[in-house]
Amino acid sequence: MASSSISMATTEAPERSGLTFWIYGALGFPLATLGYPLGIFLPDLYATGVGLPLTTVGLMLGLSRLTDAITDPCLGFASDRFPTRFGRRKPWLAAGIPVMLLGLWMLFHPSPDAGRWYLLSWISIMTVGTTLIMIPYSAWGAELSTEYHARTRIQHSREVFVLFGLMAAALVPFVVQEVLKLGSASADVLHALAWVLVICMPLTVSGVLWLVPEAPYVAPKRPMRTWESLRRMLRNGLFRKVIAIELIVTLGEAFRNALSLFFIRDYIGIPNVGRFYLVYFGVGLLAMPVWTTLARRFGKHRSLCAAMALVCVVSLGLFALKRGQTSLFYVLFALKGFCFGAFAYLPRAMLADVIDIDYARSRESRAGSYFSVHGIMTKGAQALGPGLALPILASAGYVTSRSGDVVNSEAAILWLGVLYAVVPTILFLIALGTAWSYPLTMERHARIERRLNRRRQRPPALSGSSC
Repeated sequence: MASSSISMATTEAPERSGLTFWIYGALGFPLATLGYPLGIFLPDLYATGVGLPLTTVGLMLGLSRLTDAITDPCLGFASDRFPTRFGRRKPWLAAGIPVMLLGLWMLFHPSPDAGRWYLLSWISIMTVGTTLIMIPYSAWGAELSTEYHARTRIQHSREVFVLFGLMAAALVPFVVQEVLKLGSASADVLHALAWVLVICMPLTVSGVLWLVPEAPYVAPKRPMRTWESLRRMLRNGLFRKVIAIELIVTLGEAFRNALSLFFIRDYIGIPNVGRFYLVYFGVGLLAMPVWTTLARRFGKHRSLCAAMALVCVVSLGLFALKRGQTSLFYVLFALKGFCFGAFAYLPRAMLADVIDIDYARSRESRAGSYFSVHGIMTKGAQALGPGLALPILASAGYVTSRSGDVVNSEAAILWLGVLYAVVPTILFLIALGTAWSYPLTMERHARIERRLNRRRQRPPALSGSSC
């Protein structure tokens, strides 16, 4: 009789039900509700409401991401290597909630004399809390299934809740500005959003932690050292390509989002933005089944290319608009929203497939490490977007004031249009060219999946003696 003492190093992902995917995705709701105001209203709050120069606001938003260069890889490797009785991912996620909520509450409630260091300190604290949530949450999602199309369903489920969260975040300024008639001040909008997050975030996280299981963990025979693991990841050509695509797309969207409120208000001539973002995210939600169907039919990277091409055309259309063309703006903005989901979840689904190739080669599950590097890159792009856009806009002569009575020159408004529409278009064209040649197709991933399944079904190595 033989005894078995050694198991293959793997985090096997048993196939979950569709309900599990939806419960897992629910956390996207409060996370998206947070992301929307950061990109749209926070720059205006500190530039117009507090009175900081646009250049200073952009610089502080950029500097706040420096902590990610330390926290993201540390958390990624830690959540891969240190299992607990509650799992590898769940304890970190739970710990991030109070940190993030404290940071956002203080960030959304600045005093009139709050300075640059107040902004930098509290957004950095909020960023650390967000990292504690996002890195293990992303890795957890990659481990829920190993099947190519199931990965799309997982990210699709998450993105549906993301879009509901974004619609809720857009509904708040709509109610504040147009129902309660409190005006268009960003401070009122962010105060209301803070209460939404303080209530929704703990409730949603509790449900996900309680109802969604983690994949079982078996310790590897010989864990790679941290630097060896990082070196292998960076040598993974497919990983570099996915990161490059995600980095360029995220930079383009972050660059545009930092200018969005100013563009709608001063270029198009619309004072309140709430209703437009309701349409934007509503169309994005309706389009989710379309992108999932396209991904199943043509592959994830080809569908992503189609979304980027459409957004390029729409962006140039927005630039061509004249002040007061509200109806055309509605149509073009809705078309842009149609592509939102494709940008948000297809690259993440592609990354989960890349992690399978790494596991096939190394026999060690490192989803947390991969998503930590992914997190550094994407959050860096999210910070670099406003860090570039706002100072460039200020240098072009665009100004803001607390009283809101500033009239900008035609040249400044023209630069606002160029930065909002033309610069992101150039970035998306670069990303499109990178994505078009992406080699990990459905057929190639199916071969890798069959190989991994055979490995999982193979009996473990035997040791000891027979008796």
